Amino acid sequence: MTANEDFFREKRAAAVFKHGILKRYPAIFASKAGFRVQGRRVVFVDGYAGRGRYDDGSPGSPLLLVQAAEFVTNFRNVAGIFVEKNPQHYTRLVRVLAEEADGLRYETMQGDLGERLPEVLSRAQDAALFVFLDPFGTALAHQELITILERDGPPTEVLLHFSVSAVARLGSAVKQTHTREILAPEDQKKVDRLNRFLGGDWWQAYFTQVAGDDDLGTATSAALDVCDRYREIIKGETAYDSVSMPVRPHPDNQPRYVLVLFTGHVEGKWHFADTLGKAGMDWHEAWRNDLVARDRRKRESSGQATLFDMHTDLPIFDREKYRKTEEPKWIAAVEENIIQLLATYGTFRLADHVAEVYGQTLGSAWIPHVRRAAQSLHERGIIGAIGKDKRLHLDPIVPVRPS
Repeated sequence: MTANEDFFREKRAAAVFKHGILKRYPAIFASKAGFRVQGRRVVFVDGYAGRGRYDDGSPGSPLLLVQAAEFVTNFRNVAGIFVEKNPQHYTRLVRVLAEEADGLRYETMQGDLGERLPEVLSRAQDAALFVFLDPFGTALAHQELITILERDGPPTEVLLHFSVSAVARLGSAVKQTHTREILAPEDQKKVDRLNRFLGGDWWQAYFTQVAGDDDLGTATSAALDVCDRYREIIKGETAYDSVSMPVRPHPDNQPRYVLVLFTGHVEGKWHFADTLGKAGMDWHEAWRNDLVARDRRKRESSGQATLFDMHTDLPIFDREKYRKTEEPKWIAAVEENIIQLLATYGTFRLADHVAEVYGQTLGSAWIPHVRRAAQSLHERGIIGAIGKDKRLHLDPIVPVRPS
């Protein structure tokens, strides 16, 4: 069974984070970006759609986008475009969408997204466009992503799965060729694709300090630096800013991938960060419950568990209890981040410094926690009055200066 096939067997904890975003953010994008578009037109594109559903019955990204479209169907005119290259996966995708996407206008395309991109952009002309890129390995060539972001017309956003594990492995392989032998043909093809994705071979220089095949920590750190540099390059070429979130299977693991939202508006960054916090709760529940399930399977296989003894020493995750325990820590951390921003910038807007406002709480806290942090600082006499409701991130945070 290939890694591609194995992926569809069941949804794992790392995928839960990604799907937590897809359950929430596309509907927010459609609501906000589609407001000023003629006909309220919005298009969701899944460029690497896969089968549509996991073998265990849980929805894949196409069905999550369908659900997001259904959530806003009363006030937005949403259509879907689902692209899949693998013929077997495409056949399954068509069947799943026919069963589940009755209320959505959609189109399926079989083939490579890069080759079908002109058609996709033509279909989305004059519509707000949300593109989800979640490939096995690298995504579109660099210039093709630029083409999406620089298209004429209504707002466009791209949510990209940046594979840290793939970049780390290929970076380590390239490093070894400097001291031993040429790359294997299959690895060379992957490196060539990565060069096209990143817009050159500049990324290879980030792996000079990797000691060897077993130096996973250094290779992963280098791959994360490559992701940051890639985001800077895209911003320099398009003026599109981004918010990024490294995703791990478990808190003690290295990141497997980074989710990057490319957006041209502060509203996108602000609401995406909020979504990351809520998706982070889904992820935390998933990996904790994965541990419980593994422990139970281990007991069963060792004969320690019976039909009358299926207990485990690991407690099932309690979302409400976890939130109440962690919220004070998140709020205190955001307070400190805002104080640091005051020291650096004086007066500033939260919307202009989303990543710095959240800091290490990105993927845990969400908007109400930022509001409570700002309110606490106001009550302590550190900042002036904060913005009301939807104005929190747009109204200035003003330091209270000693008289």
